[in-house]
Amino acid sequence: MSDTAVQQFYRFHAYVYDWTRWTILHGRRRAAAALALRPHGRVLEIGCGTGLNFRYLLEYLDPAEGRLTGLDFSPDMLKQAAKRVAGSGWNNVELVQGDAATMALGRQFDAISFGYSLTMIPAWPAALERAYEHLVPGGTLVVLDFGRFDKWGPLAPAMRTWLRLNHVETLRPYEDELRKRFNRLEVHYWLGGYNFTAVGRKGT
Repeated sequence: MSDTAVQQFYRFHAYVYDWTRWTILHGRRRAAAALALRPHGRVLEIGCGTGLNFRYLLEYLDPAEGRLTGLDFSPDMLKQAAKRVAGSGWNNVELVQGDAATMALGRQFDAISFGYSLTMIPAWPAALERAYEHLVPGGTLVVLDFGRFDKWGPLAPAMRTWLRLNHVETLRPYEDELRKRFNRLEVHYWLGGYNFTAVGRKGT
């Protein structure tokens, strides 16, 4: 899987994403709560897509003091996110087109979220490293993504294959890589490994 393949994939899916992903992307409100956002907080969502998660994050932010930045590799997805932001009148949301593996935003954030995006990033360890660098000491990183379907029996290989056809890689050692950076890491699995939520807090 390459960066180009991902961009081509979302060139079409940007227009149907909101109508199809609600059936499979579970746990987003729970992941937003795990960020422990404060009203004046600064939060970065990496792989924000069309902005489906924005409303869950903005529930915790003061419209005047809090700030949400959404970064995505696909300009087509960001076009849809921009429409969502404008239509909702969110004045405290900034959109950035960029590569998570090489991002250099020149500032740090109180909280950073990957919502069903880490498993689609080819250079995912670099993306985690950049996220760690952009997190303030004491800040929180949350990864919500598909698991390995460990308890799904004979259905597990089929689910993993179907996701791989959609550029999602479930078998990488995500938890191991997170533990290299976060001494304080909690990982919770849902529905027999359908998804996982990892919550890491950066040392001060």
